[in-house]
Amino acid sequence: MQSYLRKARFSTWIDNAGLRLLIMLLGLGWFVYLWGLSVPALLAGLALGALGQMGLSCYRRHTVGRREKALRSRLGAEMFLEEILLAPAKQAHFQTALLLGERYSLTMERVTADGMLCRSGEEQLLVSCIPLPENAEAGQGQIIAVQRACKAHGAIRGVACVTGRCSAKVEAMAAEGTIPVRIIRRETLLELAGQVSPATDEQLVELGKRKKRPAPMGIRRMILRRDKAKTYLIYGTGLMLMYVVTGLRYYPVPGAVCLLLAVLSKTWKGGEERL
Repeated sequence: MQSYLRKARFSTWIDNAGLRLLIMLLGLGWFVYLWGLSVPALLAGLALGALGQMGLSCYRRHTVGRREKALRSRLGAEMFLEEILLAPAKQAHFQTALLLGERYSLTMERVTADGMLCRSGEEQLLVSCIPLPENAEAGQGQIIAVQRACKAHGAIRGVACVTGRCSAKVEAMAAEGTIPVRIIRRETLLELAGQVSPATDEQLVELGKRKKRPAPMGIRRMILRRDKAKTYLIYGTGLMLMYVVTGLRYYPVPGAVCLLLAVLSKTWKGGEERL
């Protein structure tokens, strides 16, 4: 999720300024190349550069809405799947069945702890959600559990919505079983969830709170810790020895700082580990 958060404003400003400067230099360079270094070439280059700036602004105004919509869809989909991970089993099955109903013809009948019983044409299906973190992989045991649930509820086949990963081997095993199970991958769920539940302004504000800087006390606890006292002592002693050997004056100050941190880390009560 954090990979979708916007980069620093200063970095964005630098990128924008660099691009605009490049456009202006290209305009100037083109006419200087054609006409040589002269006043008409400079004026024409500036005019071409200004025209390029206007074109860049128009292009960004045209695409900003599309980019924002795509970003809201992706963030909303990721947050939707995060909520499913902690949702009760029945709620997870119901929500994933609702997602599939946006693309496929499904008639939902009854939700159980094993899945959502649905009807597609003349077939009765069991739509089950297998909630997993993004990097976790669904195993054969979880697919067998879906097949067992299909048999218990009288469903002809099953649909397993996997919020994590699923290998081709497991997917083939699920499709070729006595009770076939179709795997709906995370990418499909993200696509459907983005269409149904794009991120709202309130959700974006809540997501931005995750980037809060640690409080000063949190930084102090991170620096002054008992397990770091030995490291500070080694660095400080080494810097002091370098001063004795070389006589260079820029070694004592960082050496003294490291030795001071070693003493504080060993004696300060806040340096203890806490849950």
